[in-house]
Amino acid sequence: MSLIFTKTLSRADLSQEGAGSFSEGDCIGLYVACEGNISYRELTLTGGEWYPRLKRSEFGKGRLTLSAHYPVLPESSRISPESSSFSVVSVQSGTGKDASDLLFAQTVLEEGNYQSALMFNHVLHRLKIQLQNDVEDVEVFVRSKVDGKVNLLTGETSLCTDEYQWITPQKNTDGSLEAVIYPQEAAPYREGDGLLKIISQGKESFFKAPEIVSGGTVLSDFEAGKQVTIRLSLKESDARWANKKVWVHGITAPDDKEWKSLSSLYSSTALVWKKEYGWYDCNKLNPTARPNGVPDGYMCWAATASNMLQWWIDQNKRYIDMYGDKYTGPDYTYPSGNKQESNIFQCFLDAFPNKAGKGDEGANWFIHGIAPSYPHNKPLNPAGYFKDVFPEGVRLGTNVGGLGKERFNEVIKDALSTKKAIGLSVGLITEGHVITMWGAEFDENGDVSHIYVADNNDRDTYEFFKGVGCFKYQISYEKYPEGATYTCYKEGYIPYDRPIVINRLVFLDLGERYWKQYLGIE
Repeated sequence: MSLIFTKTLSRADLSQEGAGSFSEGDCIGLYVACEGNISYRELTLTGGEWYPRLKRSEFGKGRLTLSAHYPVLPESSRISPESSSFSVVSVQSGTGKDASDLLFAQTVLEEGNYQSALMFNHVLHRLKIQLQNDVEDVEVFVRSKVDGKVNLLTGETSLCTDEYQWITPQKNTDGSLEAVIYPQEAAPYREGDGLLKIISQGKESFFKAPEIVSGGTVLSDFEAGKQVTIRLSLKESDARWANKKVWVHGITAPDDKEWKSLSSLYSSTALVWKKEYGWYDCNKLNPTARPNGVPDGYMCWAATASNMLQWWIDQNKRYIDMYGDKYTGPDYTYPSGNKQESNIFQCFLDAFPNKAGKGDEGANWFIHGIAPSYPHNKPLNPAGYFKDVFPEGVRLGTNVGGLGKERFNEVIKDALSTKKAIGLSVGLITEGHVITMWGAEFDENGDVSHIYVADNNDRDTYEFFKGVGCFKYQISYEKYPEGATYTCYKEGYIPYDRPIVINRLVFLDLGERYWKQYLGIE
């Protein structure tokens, strides 16, 4: 028989691009099945040819199924080729990765055929780690199950233990790291110790498997014959968030003892509003939207925009004082002394019908004079009280969706680091609600675990508990059936604490550089 073992996609010592070639002296294990009989041979590459030469007559007259693997496994594997024990090496630097990189090829020779080509593919999965910045004295370890079974007649694999080990990956010349692991589900690596352990300057950090890989593909499994590349940016800020409580810029953190438990039915705690804190809680007068009540029941977007704008004016006070009488908007003293505590919120109520809208668009209407897309009605007031400060096309109010766990944490950290106010669009899309977030708590992994929220629907709570306006809610990362996550929060109602989805995040930037340019100051 004339057999060609294709070099493309073959060979344990692949280049970083995945191509390579067999070398002199390489040995391949070959199973030949014919009418229920299975024979085993080993072929060695000698002088560019595979020896010994095989005769078809050695195996029978019917159809032959040829199943090849590389490298050759110990003789004990031939006792039961359908379930051959195979362990991934835990130290894959040096020759360890090559010893773990099992390849498999299969072809069928019909009766009367004597020639065929076999293309080798990877049986296991290749994990590549790229460090995005130069970090000295760093060690990376990959967590995985390492013991399993390989069917040397089909190339299929299975794990045979629930035990995990830390694998030392191979370091490439370009600084990237690679490890070969068994095909398996990715979900277990989003819990516990995660997928990667990084040791830098004597400190350990753990990274969980990503939800999404390059191209926007959901990572549900580490698949046989494929590669996942994980890019890590190791910065001082990564450690900054772990076990921290971080408030929006300019807000004074309260003492922990100021948080109160309001009811035995709730596990969540609350904070009474104080002027010195610097956060705001504009509340509707008619949160249940009673037909004969004040027409503000659907104005949650405007209340949240008003909270953010009250904060925005506070933080920009130096510039607004210099702006002087060019400001022609409502008085921003809070509380206003009126039944509606915020004159800014009242400005929205006077300009718009009692209909749903978007928090970022409300802020952009007030600052830039850009009419919101919702409500569709033209506002009775053009606003734009600071429009000459900011160049045309600039929008200080923005929003972000697609809030899986990784994305949610990324944008929250960015907002807290870059002096932005934060709003949340929550609940069912058709019955959504917009509230204000004033800060967050982070767990030992640096992920958001709790948020500090002011809800414009809780006037009754505000009045009954004498000014309570900010609640601490637990963040819950839920999973879609295919494995991707979405971000929710829980209000802490003990009898039924259902997760409430966070659909979008709303941000308001201070626009400091534009203020400085406009006023000609540094």
